[in-house]
Amino acid sequence: MSSELRRARNRQMVIFLLVCAAIVFLLGRLYYWQILQSNSGYRLAQQASDEHISSEIVNAPRGLIFDAEGHLLATNVVRDDVYIEPIQFATDHPDNYQADVVLQAHKLHEVLSNVSEDQLVKDFYANLAAVRVAGPIEPAQSAQLRKLQLPDIFLEPRTWRHYPAGDLAAQVLGYVREADDGHGTQGVYGIEYKYNKLLAGKPGSFTAETDLSGNPLTVGSSSGQSPVNGADLTLTIDSDIQYKVQSGLVDTVKQAGAQSGTAVVINVHTGAIVAMAGAPTFDPNQYGDYAGQKGCIGSEEVYINPALYCSYEPGSTMKAITMAAALDQKLITPDTTINDPGYLDFSDGTPRVTNWRDKGYGQETMTQVLQHSANVGAAYVAYHYLKPQGLYPYLERFGFGKPTGVLEPEDAGGYRTDTSSGWTMSDLTRQSFGQSITVTPLQLAMAYQAIANGGVMMQPYIVASVNDNGHVQTTQPHVQRRVISADTAKTLAGMLSQVATFNAITIPGYSTAIKTGTATTQGLEDDQTEASVAGFVPASQPQFVILVKLDRPTHNIYGGTAAGPLWQAIAQQLMWHYAVTPDQPVA
Repeated sequence: MSSELRRARNRQMVIFLLVCAAIVFLLGRLYYWQILQSNSGYRLAQQASDEHISSEIVNAPRGLIFDAEGHLLATNVVRDDVYIEPIQFATDHPDNYQADVVLQAHKLHEVLSNVSEDQLVKDFYANLAAVRVAGPIEPAQSAQLRKLQLPDIFLEPRTWRHYPAGDLAAQVLGYVREADDGHGTQGVYGIEYKYNKLLAGKPGSFTAETDLSGNPLTVGSSSGQSPVNGADLTLTIDSDIQYKVQSGLVDTVKQAGAQSGTAVVINVHTGAIVAMAGAPTFDPNQYGDYAGQKGCIGSEEVYINPALYCSYEPGSTMKAITMAAALDQKLITPDTTINDPGYLDFSDGTPRVTNWRDKGYGQETMTQVLQHSANVGAAYVAYHYLKPQGLYPYLERFGFGKPTGVLEPEDAGGYRTDTSSGWTMSDLTRQSFGQSITVTPLQLAMAYQAIANGGVMMQPYIVASVNDNGHVQTTQPHVQRRVISADTAKTLAGMLSQVATFNAITIPGYSTAIKTGTATTQGLEDDQTEASVAGFVPASQPQFVILVKLDRPTHNIYGGTAAGPLWQAIAQQLMWHYAVTPDQPVA
């Protein structure tokens, strides 16, 4: 056999052995996957399927918020974000890249005037696939950009929360931002926060076969679950009254040179909150512009509702509560008299109590104590008549020191009692005229609501109804408890009516019942006050409770003269708006 023939056979043998080895390897792999890894088949098939199957979360439309008259306070709109593709732009303009960047930045700036040309130029040089340069933009701006057809610039539509009335009731509503997980939205503060789960609804899903670019195939299979729309809320807020209260408060804070202010209007018989405003406030459509701005005293953020969060020493408005406790226990009558030399000393060493500027009033009745806003008279009642066991149960009944539960965040306020560490009789005497106790504006307004409502305190509420995709649930007024007797409430209303006349806080055709407050805080100068007026109208047949409070006014520091005019204006608007029948002849 020739050597050439042997070499040919050897080559054939090598090829044969290689083919056999390949067959053995393939059979081994087949045995491995089909027998040893038989349970992994589904996983492998799923991995293969995942390469051409797309699954997306479909966000649910957020529920709408209406006022008591059906006006929209919060809705949803679709607005465009503006993106550029710097990398693609550089590829498309290799020759005149720098000149084209400047030109495109200029054209963009002409439409997006709030974005500087320098910033746009920097964005064009970013080493990124896409850069968001603006958004949300107005529909007119979107139309302009589409008409220009700028290369490598595209619009991405997105759903945004929109508040048609701007800053109206902003601290009641709160605002909405993107959820932390990137899907859907999250309410922040106010109604948007407390009722976020209802408003947000439930997201759906969509699964479909896609092409190599990720676009769904029209002939491919698809499946999904529809999102559940968020529930719609109707509030007790009346936009007309809210506007008048809020705009009036802003003007009054400015005119008084105050740091901030709060105003609340409550329906006497139901506890429904008709208006609730704070100044300064913010526009929830542009909430980011207000970051770092402070609201009321005690709050580091303007977003917080001061009627619920910013507790303060109420001063002389608390004297009505002291009188209510004493009248209800029949310890005094409106005609009970004391001698008021302008100060009150105590034999047990309790610190002396003085009136404002040490003014004395001589012989005065309990009604005159309220008219004069005499600290001495209130302290005398607390020390000699009420004592701890006669005052503190009534402070609890009136709801002080407990949250109302209306919205979050909320400060409960507080006070020391004779069972508290560090309590002294000085706490008792000072609490009788609104020091050594902190309350929120809503708590104090609800205390006056109980007086106006014949001694019965209602549960305050701000959501009138919830419409959850056709299932409507309406809030019914709820009695919390009886605080004082009907006779006591009527007697005290008569005393407060005389206070209104004494302070000239009246409106034509209607009787009013009020108490002023000029509260000072220990450690601060006497001209650093919380000026307030709390009361109800009409006095004979109460319909609405109104509270107005100004923080640290500088041009006029007294409750009656600083907060009184706005209280009168709100009362007059309420009577007109709701066509309340006058209870007095008009001169």
